[in-house]
Amino acid sequence: MDRLSDVRAVCFDWGGTLMSEDGPDDLPMGLWPTVRAIPGAAECLASLEGHVPLCIATNASVSRKPMIEVALGRVGFARFFREIFCYTEVGYKKNQPEFWHAVAARLGVSLHHIAMIGDSLEHDCVSPRSFGVQAVWFNEDGKRRAPDIEVPVVTRLERFAGMVKNVA
Repeated sequence: MDRLSDVRAVCFDWGGTLMSEDGPDDLPMGLWPTVRAIPGAAECLASLEGHVPLCIATNASVSRKPMIEVALGRVGFARFFREIFCYTEVGYKKNQPEFWHAVAARLGVSLHHIAMIGDSLEHDCVSPRSFGVQAVWFNEDGKRRAPDIEVPVVTRLERFAGMVKNVA
Protein backbone atom coordinates (compact mmCIF):
# COMPACT_ATOMS: atom_id res chain seq x y z
CA MET A 1 0.00 0.00 0.00
CA ASP A 2 1.29 3.48 -0.82
CA ARG A 3 1.99 5.71 2.14
CA LEU A 4 1.22 9.38 2.42
CA SER A 5 3.74 11.65 4.08
CA ASP A 6 3.13 14.08 6.94
CA VAL A 7 -0.57 14.65 6.22
CA ARG A 8 -1.93 17.60 8.21
CA ALA A 9 -5.38 17.86 6.58
CA VAL A 10 -7.56 15.57 4.48
CA CYS A 11 -9.97 16.62 1.74
CA PHE A 12 -12.66 14.21 0.60
CA ASP A 13 -14.55 14.56 -2.62
CA TRP A 14 -18.24 14.54 -1.78
CA GLY A 15 -20.41 12.99 -4.51
CA GLY A 16 -19.27 9.55 -5.60
CA THR A 17 -16.69 9.30 -2.82
CA LEU A 18 -18.56 9.85 0.45
CA MET A 19 -22.13 9.87 -0.82
CA SER A 20 -23.92 8.21 -3.71
CA GLU A 21 -24.81 10.42 -6.64
CA ASP A 22 -27.92 8.36 -7.43
CA GLY A 23 -30.56 11.05 -7.30
CA PRO A 24 -32.21 13.84 -9.27
CA ASP A 25 -29.60 15.87 -11.16
CA ASP A 26 -31.60 19.09 -10.88
CA LEU A 27 -32.08 19.13 -7.08
CA PRO A 28 -29.54 19.77 -4.32
CA MET A 29 -28.69 16.46 -2.64
CA GLY A 30 -30.00 17.75 0.69
CA LEU A 31 -33.50 17.78 -0.84
CA TRP A 32 -33.38 14.31 -2.39
CA PRO A 33 -35.99 11.86 -1.08
CA THR A 34 -33.18 9.41 -0.22
CA VAL A 35 -29.48 9.95 0.35
CA ARG A 36 -26.96 7.17 0.81
CA ALA A 37 -23.39 7.01 2.08
CA ILE A 38 -20.77 5.08 0.14
CA PRO A 39 -19.88 1.80 1.89
CA GLY A 40 -16.88 2.26 4.18
CA ALA A 41 -17.20 6.05 4.38
CA ALA A 42 -18.44 6.08 7.99
CA GLU A 43 -15.64 3.78 9.10
CA CYS A 44 -13.01 5.84 7.29
CA LEU A 45 -14.23 9.10 8.79
CA ALA A 46 -14.45 7.63 12.31
CA SER A 47 -10.91 6.27 11.99
CA LEU A 48 -9.51 9.65 10.93
CA GLU A 49 -11.58 11.75 13.36
CA GLY A 50 -9.28 13.65 15.72
CA HIS A 51 -6.18 12.56 13.80
CA VAL A 52 -6.21 15.37 11.22
CA PRO A 53 -8.75 18.02 10.17
CA LEU A 54 -11.25 16.59 7.69
CA CYS A 55 -12.73 18.68 4.88
CA ILE A 56 -14.89 18.37 1.80
CA ALA A 57 -13.49 19.55 -1.56
CA THR A 58 -16.17 19.48 -4.24
CA ASN A 59 -16.95 20.82 -7.68
CA ALA A 60 -20.68 20.60 -6.88
CA SER A 61 -22.69 23.30 -8.62
CA VAL A 62 -26.32 22.34 -7.90
CA SER A 63 -25.70 21.82 -4.17
CA ARG A 64 -24.26 24.80 -2.38
CA LYS A 65 -22.55 24.59 1.02
CA PRO A 66 -25.77 24.72 3.13
CA MET A 67 -27.34 21.87 1.12
CA ILE A 68 -24.11 19.87 1.32
CA GLU A 69 -24.26 20.27 5.10
CA VAL A 70 -27.89 19.06 5.10
CA ALA A 71 -27.02 16.01 2.99
CA LEU A 72 -24.02 15.17 5.19
CA GLY A 73 -26.22 15.51 8.26
CA ARG A 74 -28.77 13.09 6.85
CA VAL A 75 -26.16 10.30 6.85
CA GLY A 76 -24.54 11.37 10.14
CA PHE A 77 -21.37 12.81 8.57
CA ALA A 78 -21.72 16.55 9.26
CA ARG A 79 -19.90 16.40 12.59
CA PHE A 80 -16.72 15.09 10.98
CA PHE A 81 -15.93 18.11 8.80
CA ARG A 82 -14.08 21.27 9.74
CA GLU A 83 -14.49 22.94 6.33
CA ILE A 84 -16.44 22.52 3.13
CA PHE A 85 -14.68 23.88 0.07
CA CYS A 86 -17.28 24.09 -2.67
CA TYR A 87 -16.81 25.40 -6.19
CA THR A 88 -19.82 27.70 -5.74
CA GLU A 89 -18.16 29.49 -2.81
CA VAL A 90 -14.47 29.24 -3.74
CA GLY A 91 -15.10 30.31 -7.34
CA TYR A 92 -12.65 27.80 -8.77
CA LYS A 93 -12.76 24.06 -9.45
CA LYS A 94 -10.40 21.39 -8.17
CA ASN A 95 -8.52 21.32 -11.47
CA GLN A 96 -7.47 24.96 -10.96
CA PRO A 97 -4.54 25.95 -8.73
CA GLU A 98 -6.56 28.80 -7.19
CA PHE A 99 -8.91 26.27 -5.59
CA TRP A 100 -6.04 24.54 -3.81
CA HIS A 101 -4.34 27.78 -2.81
CA ALA A 102 -7.61 28.85 -1.15
CA VAL A 103 -7.83 25.49 0.67
CA ALA A 104 -4.22 25.67 1.89
CA ALA A 105 -4.61 29.28 3.05
CA ARG A 106 -7.83 28.54 4.95
CA LEU A 107 -6.36 25.45 6.62
CA GLY A 108 -3.00 27.09 7.30
CA VAL A 109 -1.01 24.21 5.81
CA SER A 110 1.11 23.85 2.71
CA LEU A 111 -0.27 21.99 -0.31
CA HIS A 112 2.21 19.16 0.32
CA HIS A 113 0.58 18.45 3.69
CA ILE A 114 -2.92 18.02 2.24
CA ALA A 115 -4.23 14.61 1.19
CA MET A 116 -7.14 14.44 -1.25
CA ILE A 117 -9.25 11.39 -2.08
CA GLY A 118 -11.91 11.20 -4.75
CA ASP A 119 -13.47 9.15 -7.51
CA SER A 120 -12.55 11.45 -10.41
CA LEU A 121 -9.08 10.61 -11.66
CA GLU A 122 -8.68 14.01 -13.32
CA HIS A 123 -10.31 16.37 -10.78
CA ASP A 124 -9.45 14.54 -7.55
CA CYS A 125 -6.03 13.10 -8.37
CA VAL A 126 -4.16 14.27 -11.44
CA SER A 127 -4.89 17.99 -11.10
CA PRO A 128 -4.39 18.26 -7.32
CA ARG A 129 -1.14 16.26 -7.59
CA SER A 130 0.13 18.67 -10.24
CA PHE A 131 -0.27 21.46 -7.65
CA GLY A 132 1.51 19.52 -4.87
CA VAL A 133 -1.42 17.87 -3.08
CA GLN A 134 -1.04 14.21 -2.11
CA ALA A 135 -3.94 12.63 -3.99
CA VAL A 136 -5.42 9.14 -3.90
CA TRP A 137 -7.87 7.75 -6.44
CA PHE A 138 -10.96 6.06 -5.01
CA ASN A 139 -11.71 3.44 -7.66
CA GLU A 140 -14.52 1.70 -5.78
CA ASP A 141 -15.29 -1.06 -8.24
CA GLY A 142 -11.65 -1.51 -9.26
CA LYS A 143 -12.68 -1.75 -12.90
CA ARG A 144 -11.55 1.65 -14.16
CA ARG A 145 -7.94 1.86 -15.30
CA ALA A 146 -5.52 4.75 -15.36
CA PRO A 147 -3.03 3.95 -18.12
CA ASP A 148 0.37 5.57 -17.75
CA ILE A 149 -0.64 7.52 -14.64
CA GLU A 150 0.95 6.57 -11.35
CA VAL A 151 -1.36 7.49 -8.49
CA PRO A 152 -2.14 5.60 -5.32
CA VAL A 153 -5.45 3.75 -5.68
CA VAL A 154 -7.86 2.35 -3.10
CA THR A 155 -11.03 0.36 -3.66
CA ARG A 156 -12.15 0.71 -0.02
CA LEU A 157 -12.19 3.99 1.89
CA GLU A 158 -10.98 2.26 5.05
CA ARG A 159 -7.64 1.60 3.30
CA PHE A 160 -7.24 5.33 2.70
CA ALA A 161 -7.46 5.97 6.46
CA GLY A 162 -4.54 3.60 6.95
CA MET A 163 -2.52 5.48 4.34
CA VAL A 164 -3.11 8.78 6.12
CA LYS A 165 -2.26 7.38 9.54
CA ASN A 166 0.65 5.38 8.10
CA VAL A 167 -0.56 2.06 9.44
CA ALA A 168 -0.85 -1.27 7.64
